[in-house]
Amino acid sequence: MPKVELQKVFHVPLEKALEYFGNREVYSSAHARSDTTSTVLSQKDNEFVVEVKQTVGSQTIRYTIRTVYRLPQSIETETLDGIAKGSRQKVTLKSVPQGTEVTYVTDFKMHLGGAVGKAFGLVSGKMMKKMTKETMEEMAEVDRKHLEGDTQPQPPRSTAER
Repeated sequence: MPKVELQKVFHVPLEKALEYFGNREVYSSAHARSDTTSTVLSQKDNEFVVEVKQTVGSQTIRYTIRTVYRLPQSIETETLDGIAKGSRQKVTLKSVPQGTEVTYVTDFKMHLGGAVGKAFGLVSGKMMKKMTKETMEEMAEVDRKHLEGDTQPQPPRSTAER
């Protein structure tokens, strides 16, 4: 499945970005959704294991993620079980003259069983990459609003522009 990278510059000092990204409660509340709940199953030093329940239509999807904070450099998340088992996300932070450069990388995997799952896998690559990119853009915009404190969206920066 697709691996997608998105890079944004937020016009705040690295320290402010670290306070936001490095605080699980603040970051989670900024990205809270009414159809999703999460429960911390374990915490050890800089590692959290969280069970997530998300309602999609009449179904509830459950999955478990592990997030490791390797600050000030990065935050890494891996899906341990569920239909997206093996998916990984990494957020890296770097100080730049304009503020903080944040790079989001997602390697998304989806496990669906049977013939339907195989057929979906064959035709869904481009569609999943597009959906993943759109989701990442939405998340980055939430981060920008939280960090910069304004509501004017920044135009997306394409991979070709980097």
